[in-house]
Amino acid sequence: MEEDGKKPLSAFLRDAEVKVVWREDPNLDKPPKVGRGIIQNDDDNFVYLTGEKGTVIVNKKDIIAIKQLPNGGAAK
Repeated sequence: MEEDGKKPLSAFLRDAEVKVVWREDPNLDKPPKVGRGIIQNDDDNFVYLTGEKGTVIVNKKDIIAIKQLPNGGAAK
């Protein structure tokens, strides 16, 4: 059972395509990283994002924003 009634991000965004923006380096001169895909899982420290180019593991402390894309993302 989850402690303190916390639900993981993957529970809120199940099967939804999202865009995640994060900063790997505290140096503000470097642009942030952007990933697009589906959040497969997350734990206390990391979010596991899987997209067309593979899977990326992002530290939750580095995440700037998460945006759910409408209709599961734009069709190309």
